[in-house]
Amino acid sequence: MKKISELKSSPAERAKELKLSEDIIRVINGLGHDAILAGSIAKDTCLKGDKDLDIFVLFDKGAPRKQLEKVGLEIGREVAKAFGVKSHTHYAEHPYTKMKIRGYDIDLVPCYKIRKGEKIISAVDRSPLHTEYMLANLKNPDEVRLLKYFAKRIGVYGAEVETHGFSGYLCELLVLHYGSFQRVLEAASDWKYGEHIEIVKGKRKFSDPLVVIDPVDPERNVAAAVSEQKLCEFIMLAREYLKTRKIAERATLLPRRGKVFVIEWKIGEENEEIIWSQLQRFEKKLVKKLHEREFKVIDSWSWTDSKAKAQILLELEVWQLPPVNDHWGPTVYDREHIEKFIKKYRKAIVRGNKVVTERKREYPTAKALLKELIKQPVTHLKRKKFTILEDAKAKKTEAWKEYRRKFWRLHA
Repeated sequence: MKKISELKSSPAERAKELKLSEDIIRVINGLGHDAILAGSIAKDTCLKGDKDLDIFVLFDKGAPRKQLEKVGLEIGREVAKAFGVKSHTHYAEHPYTKMKIRGYDIDLVPCYKIRKGEKIISAVDRSPLHTEYMLANLKNPDEVRLLKYFAKRIGVYGAEVETHGFSGYLCELLVLHYGSFQRVLEAASDWKYGEHIEIVKGKRKFSDPLVVIDPVDPERNVAAAVSEQKLCEFIMLAREYLKTRKIAERATLLPRRGKVFVIEWKIGEENEEIIWSQLQRFEKKLVKKLHEREFKVIDSWSWTDSKAKAQILLELEVWQLPPVNDHWGPTVYDREHIEKFIKKYRKAIVRGNKVVTERKREYPTAKALLKELIKQPVTHLKRKKFTILEDAKAKKTEAWKEYRRKFWRLHA
C-alpha cells in the first residue's frame, strides 16, 4: 500500500487546482451566474494526479428545464472561448459541457440551487450539497484517499455502468461512518448481502446488495450502483489485505475447459453510459437464451471503447448438441391426448409413464443460435456490422485481454 504522501497532491499542485477553479468561476460570475467547485478536488479527497474539475453552474429553482439546458451550454461555450480551448457537449440526465484547460479535464454542469431537505429537480442537484456536507463533517480526507486507492487497485472504483462499483462519494461516506480506511475494511470483511448503513435514518427500504443512506437525501441509496459481484470482490479482497497487508494481485487466466466466442460490432462514437448499458443488457439476454437452448455458459464479459468497437465474450462449456432432441408427450394414462400426439408424430416410444419422440433441433450449435439472436439486438447495435470470432481469433480481442485478468491470487 502506498503512503499518504504518494497519494496526495503537493501544496503547489493543490494551489494550482484551486486557482484554476477560481479563474473559471470568475468567468461564469462575469456572465451573471453563480457557480461552485464540487467533487473530490473541492472536498480534498482526490488522489494525486486526478485532473478532473467539476464546476456546477447554479440556476434558480424557478428556471424552466429547457432554459437551464440552453443557457448552461451557452455558458460552457463562453468559458471555453475565454480560455481559448474547444468545448464538447456531453449528455447525462441533461446536457453539460466538457473541455480541457491547463491540463485539467473540466466538466461544467448546470444544476438547480436547492437546500438540504428540498426535493431535487435534476439528479445532479445533490452534488453541491454533497460537497458542502463533506466539508462540514469529514475530518480525515487522507483516509478516503487510502480507500479510493485500494478500490481502484482492486477494480471496484466507479459507479458507472461499466464498473458497477464504489463511487468517490460512497468511499467518503464509508470513511465518515467507520472512521478510517482500516475500520472500513474490518467492517466490510463481515458484510452480508443487503448490508445497511445509516449515517442518518433512511426514509425508504432498499433491496440492493449494499445500502448506504445518503445523509443529504435520506430517500436515496448511495450504493445503488454496486453490483453483488463488486461487493463480493471488495469483501474478499478486504479480508485478504487485512491478513497479508498487501493488495492482492491479478492472476492470469489458465487454459479453460470451454470454447470462446467474441461477437464484435463496428460502432461510431456513442454515449459511454448508454452503449455500456445496452451492451451489458444484450450480454444477459444472450446468456439466458443460450441456457434455454441447453448451451451451458461458463462466463461472459462485455467491452467497448465507445468509439469504434463493441464486444461481447462468451465462454461455453457446451457449444454443440446432437441434431435431434427428445420431445415429451402426455402420460400413457391420458388416452385422449396420447392419441393426438401419436397421430402427429407417428414415431414414439414409451419411457416411464410417458411417450417421447425425436424432434429436429432448431439450433444444433451455439454459433447458429448466436447468428439468429444478433438479428434482434438492442437499439444502439441495430444495423451495425458484426463478426463472430472463435477461439484463437477471439483471444486476440480487447474483451479477452480484460476477461483473462478478472481473477485474483488469493491465499488459503
